[in-house]
Amino acid sequence: MVIKANAAMLLVAAGLSLVACDKKDSQVKPNGLPKAAATNAGAASSVAVVDIDTLAAKSEYCKDKQKELENKQKKYREQLNSKGQALQNAMVSFQKKVQSGAFTSQQQAESAQAQLQKQQQALQAFQEKIQNEMVQATQNYQKKLREDLNTFLKSYNSDGKFKVIISKSGDYPNVLYSDPSVDITEDVIAGLNKSYKK
Repeated sequence: MVIKANAAMLLVAAGLSLVACDKKDSQVKPNGLPKAAATNAGAASSVAVVDIDTLAAKSEYCKDKQKELENKQKKYREQLNSKGQALQNAMVSFQKKVQSGAFTSQQQAESAQAQLQKQQQALQAFQEKIQNEMVQATQNYQKKLREDLNTFLKSYNSDGKFKVIISKSGDYPNVLYSDPSVDITEDVIAGLNKSYKK
């Protein structure tokens, strides 16, 4: 009877060791690296990813604001080119007058030269002004986008499904890999576009 009990114990121990081996083998990939821990079916991921490049390309707000910035920049460039050409023409005219002796006095030449310097300073001031305006317009656009994005994500994640929502971008690839199942970019774009149309 003791022998039967020992035999039964050996069989149970052998069975347990087989189960342990099977379990151990199932946790290792063929290359010897551990497999990712399996998640419960239907369980929510605690991390979500938003692709900023896709958002910028498909968001109506982004498209409108980028077009607006491009138009503003084009208008400023035309004005700058026009003022630059006017200055260039004035300098050529001044040089011709100097060479032809058109100025009747030293004072007249100095006055014309001072006028050229004022025109050049005005051009530089205009260039600085439009650069500052473009920087400010871009910052305002980005700030509004961040605010709208934060507002939407708070509402979108009001059930606490995600603990962390991160962004990825081709320009700044901080996220090396993300499973497509955690990408919520299309949901975000749809939500922002719906809100923007209102």
